[in-house]
Amino acid sequence: MKSLNVLNKTWRVGDARDLTDQQLKSAAEADLYDSYDQTYVIDKLKWKIAGRMANPDGSTLYTLVAVKEAADD
Repeated sequence: MKSLNVLNKTWRVGDARDLTDQQLKSAAEADLYDSYDQTYVIDKLKWKIAGRMANPDGSTLYTLVAVKEAADD
């Protein structure tokens, strides 16, 4: 499981984080996306997209919420 370069290193179920569309694309290209339950496996947690916000420059900022431990399968 890959870790993204962020300040918070103690993520827990229920926490939220913001990622750019480019970061999500990179995560998917690194096989961190689980298409079965539509989550991203990052920092030993499964993250689900909870919302998105379009920026004036055309990029999108996604809010992800940790829904469960990645080892719970």
